[in-house]
Order: sequence, then C-alpha cells, then structure tokens
Amino acid sequence: MKYVFLFGSVHRVMSAEKVLKENGISTDLIPVPREINSDCGVAVEVDAEIGEKALYILEERKISLLECYTMSPSGRFEQRKQNPKIEKK
Repeated sequence: MKYVFLFGSVHRVMSAEKVLKENGISTDLIPVPREINSDCGVAVEVDAEIGEKALYILEERKISLLECYTMSPSGRFEQRKQNPKIEKK
C-alpha cells in the first residue's frame, strides 16, 4: 500500500519532497492519477509504513497538503480523513 499526497502547486510538491528526503523518507513523484483531481499535476508517493510519519513531518514544517489518499496494491484509491491541523487550501 502507498500514501499519495496532493498539493496545490508544483512548488509545494518540490518543498515536500525536499523536506521528506532530508528526514530520511524515500519519495516518488508521480503524475496525479486520473481517479484523483488536483490543481497540480504532480503528487508525492510514499510507502504506507512511513505515511503517518511523513504526514507528521509535513505538518511540523507547515507544508500545506490538499488531500491524502491511500492506494491499495490493486490500485484503488481511498481518501483519508485529514488531520485538523493540516490546512486545506
């Protein structure tokens, strides 16, 4: 399973990737899947085992996240409820 993070701009995607990598979290930049809509065409993907840690780091660094999805091994996406401290813009 994977976590997929959506942001409002490519700038935020790049900032999130940099911060996560600085904290030892492996990321992949992927095109936003067709099943998911976003203002930005790029998303950050991390392994599920570190998804919550990644969310915490992004929150601590005040990087605004639009939406968070989990992707099952079969490729199905499910939107996660947002932490109230993570801004939705």
